[in-house]
Amino acid sequence: MTVNLAQPLCSEILERDILVVQSDYLFDEVMHWFRERKGKDSVGLVRTYLLTVPNREFVSKAEWSYFLDKVRDDVADRDDLPHICSYFAGGAEYFVTTNRRLTQMKIRGKVNFLSPEEFLMLIGGSEDTVSRMNKRIP
Repeated sequence: MTVNLAQPLCSEILERDILVVQSDYLFDEVMHWFRERKGKDSVGLVRTYLLTVPNREFVSKAEWSYFLDKVRDDVADRDDLPHICSYFAGGAEYFVTTNRRLTQMKIRGKVNFLSPEEFLMLIGGSEDTVSRMNKRIP
C-alpha cells in the first residue's frame, strides 16, 4: 500500500503557478467519496478546498461531453470517460493518476499520463516531498 499521495502533491502544486483542471464530474465524485467514507462533516471542508484552488479551470459537463464520441472507443472503463474528456476540454498538458489500468488503455497514445511521483519530479518538487511519496507501507 502506498502513502496518501494527495496531500504532498497538492502542497507542491499550490506553491507553483500550475493550472489545475477540475470537472464537475470529479467534484461530485470527490464529494460522494468523502460523504461515504469520512462523513458529512468533512464534505464542507473538502468542497471549500476544491473551490479555492488557485489557478483552477473548471470544466462543466456541457464542455467535456463534447469529447465523448471522440474518445469512447479508446477508454474501456466508462467511469473514466468524463475524466479523459475533461483533460481535453480543459486543455491539460498532463493527466496525473495512480490508475494504472487507465494508463494502459488505447487512449494512452493521446493523453500524457504521469504518476504523481513523475509529475512531482517534472515540476521540481522538493526532495522531501518526493521521498515521502515514494515510501511504501508494508
